[in-house]
Amino acid sequence: MHGFLRILLVALLCCASVAGAEDPLHEQTEQFFSLPLDGAITLENTDGSIHVFGWYEPRVRLVALRNAYTAPRLAQIRVETKLEPNSLAVRSVIPPVHGIFADRSGTIDYTLNVPETAHLKLKLTTGEVTLQGLRGGSASIELTNGRITALNCFARVDASLRNGVIEVSFDWWENLPATFDYALQHGRIGAILPPLARFRVEAETLNGRIGNGFGFKNQPEFGRGQELKGATATDTPLTLRFRTGGGNISIDRHP
Repeated sequence: MHGFLRILLVALLCCASVAGAEDPLHEQTEQFFSLPLDGAITLENTDGSIHVFGWYEPRVRLVALRNAYTAPRLAQIRVETKLEPNSLAVRSVIPPVHGIFADRSGTIDYTLNVPETAHLKLKLTTGEVTLQGLRGGSASIELTNGRITALNCFARVDASLRNGVIEVSFDWWENLPATFDYALQHGRIGAILPPLARFRVEAETLNGRIGNGFGFKNQPEFGRGQELKGATATDTPLTLRFRTGGGNISIDRHP
């Protein structure tokens, strides 16, 4: 019995030392799909990242970087796509494994160039989602743990996150319609806007504080939370709706 335990202990130590010394393996693929400028794109991922860049072309460029610690595990991870005349569906397949010594590693990092007026639906369990350069399109994002960032997007963006950070920022200002509806359970919501931005904000936190650099006055506090409603003009093309269960909200001026 003691001999078996000794062998088992040696095996565990060897596996741990090998796993700690090995670097992840990577394999990247690139695909192009024709899609109308107002087409629909859905992407479902588990762990990893999704980075979306808008361009004015009727096609999608999809780059998928698969990551794992062993070659057999990397071979198990795959990307499924389904193209229809007006839509593209992308799905990560990372099979579950069983056993004490099984390799459970596996993530996929996506980079997409999409029509800037496309309609996106993105789902991720853990990781990061970024949007950049959408104009006139829309995006619906569901993330459990991580970060969501939208940069220079004149579009409708609905995002829900359980734990982490959600941000929106603009490097310049254009009078184009846009709406950002952010719902967060625990974490922080932040916005950085140019001084000349014309926008309306409705913000509420049940347990936290709301700060802003545009001179808006917070509503009277209720319990441990705050509420803020304000606008920089009467006719505002941009609307911000922020809600947190626990965490702070900030609306700041671009430096």
